[in-house]
Amino acid sequence: MITIYFDTGEALSLSMGSLVNSNLKGLELHRAIFDSLDISGADFTGSNLRNSSFDHSLMNRVVMSGVALMNATLIGAQIKEADLSSVLAIGADFSEADISMSNLKNADIYGASFIGANLCDTNLDVRRIDEAVFSDALYNDRTVWPKDFDPEKHGAVKV
Repeated sequence: MITIYFDTGEALSLSMGSLVNSNLKGLELHRAIFDSLDISGADFTGSNLRNSSFDHSLMNRVVMSGVALMNATLIGAQIKEADLSSVLAIGADFSEADISMSNLKNADIYGASFIGANLCDTNLDVRRIDEAVFSDALYNDRTVWPKDFDPEKHGAVKV
C-alpha cells in the first residue's frame, strides 16, 4: 500500500507496492507531496498536479504529457528522458532540476523558472518561452529551442 500525502493534511492510499513505473493516470493530485520520492517511469497522463511538490524527486522517464503542473515545484528533481510534452507548467519551478534528454514540445511555460537547470539534449520548442526564467540554465547544441529564441540573451549558458 502506498500513501500519497497532500499539503492540506489529506492522504490518498493506493493499492500498489511502489510508485516506480506506476499507473497514476487521471488522478486528482492537486497539492500532492512527492518530495524526495522515486517515481521514475510513472505515468501521470491526464492527472491534475497543480501546486504539487516534486522537490529532489527521482523522475526519470516519467510521463506527464498534457498534465496540469501549474505552480508545481520540481526543485532539484532528476527528470531525465521524461515526456513533458504539452504540459501546462505555468509558474512551475524547475530550478536546479536535471531535465536533460526530456521532451517539453508544445508545453506552456509562462512564468516558469529553469534557474540553474540542466537542459542539455532537451526539446524546448515550447509556448510563451519569453516569459520563463533561464538564468544559469545549461544547454548544448542538441537542445531544441523555438525559432528566433536566443537562450543566452535569457541567461542560459551553453556547455
